[in-house]
Amino acid sequence: MERRQNGGRQRYIVQQFVKNISDDTERLICFLYMRNASDKEICKQLKISQDRLEVIKLKLAIDMKNAGIRF
Repeated sequence: MERRQNGGRQRYIVQQFVKNISDDTERLICFLYMRNASDKEICKQLKISQDRLEVIKLKLAIDMKNAGIRF
């Protein structure tokens, strides 16, 4: 029972995090990762460089950690 409650709480935190992303590119990157897209596929689809993707991933990782999301 406790495991389900923790999972529900974690899911809520993630939903709120994604909901509050104001940058469309960051939101799309999260969406594509949730669909198991590779870095290469994301770069191609969003027409961004690998370097730009790495910067966005780092920013998202920091933001997620600050929001209390463990990964």
